[in-house]
Amino acid sequence: MGFFKDFKDDLSQAVNELLPEEVLENEGKDNTSEEENESAAAEGQAKETEGETAKEEKEDELTEEDNVDKELLEALLTSETETLKDEEQAVNEKEEDGQGTETEETNGDGTDLTEEITIIAKSTVLTGNLRTDGSLEVIGTIRGDVDCKGKLSVIGNVNGNCSASDVYIGAKRFEGSITSEGNIRIGLGTVIIGDILGTAGFIAGAVKGDIDISGPIVIDSSAVIKGNIKAASIQINNGAVIEGFCSLSYAAVNIDNIFE
Repeated sequence: MGFFKDFKDDLSQAVNELLPEEVLENEGKDNTSEEENESAAAEGQAKETEGETAKEEKEDELTEEDNVDKELLEALLTSETETLKDEEQAVNEKEEDGQGTETEETNGDGTDLTEEITIIAKSTVLTGNLRTDGSLEVIGTIRGDVDCKGKLSVIGNVNGNCSASDVYIGAKRFEGSITSEGNIRIGLGTVIIGDILGTAGFIAGAVKGDIDISGPIVIDSSAVIKGNIKAASIQINNGAVIEGFCSLSYAAVNIDNIFE
């Protein structure tokens, strides 16, 4: 047995001596490279695992944010829908109860028609009746009746009957009756040939015709009136000339009961 052991050791020593040193070094390097490769592979696998974990965490965060945004959007849409439903219900209730507000006549752009002003220029002569839903200023000449839902101002010449919500006559001469739902003003130096009907009046010019005012009337000191006056109250300033009968038939006092 000792002989064989010695022979084996001698054989191994002889082989090592015969093999070049480079082969032995390569074998050592190969073993080291394999270990390094295994270590690098393990590190790469660990990095990939960490990257996948981070990616999953980020996706979870984005999903949570999306869920929050969706919940907020749904809440806003629900609130707007409920508000619109409440408004529609309120409108319907008002219509059913007859509490809807009365609407004024307006143009397509929503402006009040009575605020529109039509002007008849000084060089204009209009023959025929004129009707307007707005206000009217007459500086020229109109030969016909005038129906105005707004305010009427006459500085030019008009030969015809006039009606408006408020009337001002400042022309030198006006021939025709005047009807107003509001105030009537007759300017200084104006001559009216016709009757006057309104709710309040101020007369500083001359009038030949009956005057019927359901409210108060003021006869200025420059006024000259030939005709009967009927009103709720009359103020006659010193210097006014009146030829006719004055009656306070619209007054709140019952005269007949006083003398019974």
